[in-house]
Amino acid sequence: TVQDESWMRGMIPHHSIAILTSERAEVTDVRVAELAREIVEAQRREIAEMEWLIADIDKFGEATTDAEANARPVPDFSQ
Repeated sequence: TVQDESWMRGMIPHHSIAILTSERAEVTDVRVAELAREIVEAQRREIAEMEWLIADIDKFGEATTDAEANARPVPDFSQ
């Protein structure tokens, strides 16, 4: 199976491609354009979260219990 960090390291390029594709999209329907903007925003936020989690796991190890996870909450990357 794919381990936590390996999965995230594989997902970051996948998300980056979604950002690039959405930013380069030449759409004329305003609904589709809004969807593309939302995708870019969500993918950037998720990349930031995965990068933070990778760094946290590298530094402190995996949080394998709710108590460990609650002691190291993921920051809000929606800003």
